[in-house]
Amino acid sequence: MNQKGQAAVTDALYFLLIVTSLSIFLFGFANSYGESVRILIGDEYNSTFATNALKSILYSSTTRDPSQNISDPNAEIDYLLAIVKEDYADDQKINDNEKKVLGKAIRSIMSPVGDTFDYMFTIQTTGNDREFVYIFIHTTNFVRTDPPAFVIARDFYTYSAGDPSHVDYFCGADAEFSAVGNAITRLRANVGPTAESSSAIKMIKEQPGTSDIASFNAQIDLILWDAVWLGTTQDRTRGLLYSTDPSNPDDIELDWNCEPAELD
Repeated sequence: MNQKGQAAVTDALYFLLIVTSLSIFLFGFANSYGESVRILIGDEYNSTFATNALKSILYSSTTRDPSQNISDPNAEIDYLLAIVKEDYADDQKINDNEKKVLGKAIRSIMSPVGDTFDYMFTIQTTGNDREFVYIFIHTTNFVRTDPPAFVIARDFYTYSAGDPSHVDYFCGADAEFSAVGNAITRLRANVGPTAESSSAIKMIKEQPGTSDIASFNAQIDLILWDAVWLGTTQDRTRGLLYSTDPSNPDDIELDWNCEPAELD
């Protein structure tokens, strides 16, 4: 009788263990049901938006004068990419006016996600003599607040959008290609999931001393990521874009060689 009782207790314990395991599994499954699908749908949406936004930038029309609106009857309208190529051809640089024209077009096209996403738009040449022709960065103007005196948690801060809520920069002018490239790679590796789109284009330049025009390959990239703090942390002694103040041009990391994009 004792052996039968022990066997019954053992069977009951095994049954209880199986039921408990199944309950934990079902609870975990129910709690996370659809989460992976939601993440996949979100990633697909962001990638699709990045692709369509880049197409809109490449094929959009805009005014040659950044102070004018495209609806102005006296405004001179042209293809955005044609303006950029034409300005770059003579001295292999994009001048301030054309930077602003392109920057305003990018910000307008990206406005549906501009409040929740930070993004970067770059034009770089390919081949042997590589350089960044144009870099436009839109980042959230986070204000970091120290924790209250009674909070002793490690590296605990609160982040909120300042005034203005976002700041824009033109970067990479006359900067060393490898330094800027490394800064971009480091940023992409630390901001979490990104949505990216790229396109190959042809740029042109005038040949010195002749009227000939040479064409060469270039690449345009659009990178989006969830708005995050790009400054220093306890584990990151060097910021990804700035140190502590996103709105202060003097606080931007030197590798980026940035200047404020005054588009308004």
